[in-house]
This record gives sequence, C-alpha cells and structure tokens, in this order.
Amino acid sequence: MLLEIILLKELLNGLPLSGTSGKFTKETAVVLPVEPKPVIQGKTVGEALVALTYPEGWDAQKVVVNLDPEQVAIYQQSEETKKALRKI
Repeated sequence: MLLEIILLKELLNGLPLSGTSGKFTKETAVVLPVEPKPVIQGKTVGEALVALTYPEGWDAQKVVVNLDPEQVAIYQQSEETKKALRKI
C-alpha cells in the first residue's frame, strides 16, 4: 500500500495539473530501494532455493505438530469412505 502511494505521488509530481502554467512538469526518475539477495555459489538451483528459503540451522526433524485426536479420527473416516467409494 505504501509503495503504491509513493509511486502515485511520483507520477502526480511529473504531470501538469489542469489550469496551471505547466510548472509541475519536471521529469523525475523513480528509484525504489531493493535489497539484494546473497549470491550462493557452488550449489545446484535446488540447493540454492533451499538455502534461501530456510534459515541457517533449520532442522525438519525438530518440527513438532500437535494433532487433535478428533480431527485424526475424522480424517481416517473420510479416507475409508473414499476407498469404499472407489471400489463401487
């Protein structure tokens, strides 16, 4: 939202307003700050994507997921129903 407001302000600053003598017609370049991503050398594309996606030291084995037993039972019942419908 903020970026759109800044761009709109820059566009309006460069356009002449109706009924003016053209004093608002100066041309300006819009420069947006972009933070460069670090270059990862010596890795495949997949390894580079994983390195950029997950923070250093991230371990999938340490992720804990708490499941509600009622939701697990509902899921198992739906899977059994799907299997039974496929046999028909």
